Amino acid sequence: MTKITILASLLTVVGLASLSSCIPLAVGAAAGYVAHEEGYRVQNPIKKTEE
Repeated sequence: MTKITILASLLTVVGLASLSSCIPLAVGAAAGYVAHEEGYRVQNPIKKTEE
């Protein structure tokens, strides 16, 4: 195998592993929980106006 083939295979495996990992989801959930405890709330930016 050539170096380019090995490098492409390695990048493919790393890319697929990062997409299927639940670590970013866990970090996001923990950050959301801490923000909620500090008083931050999520609000819908779209508001309907009465005309």
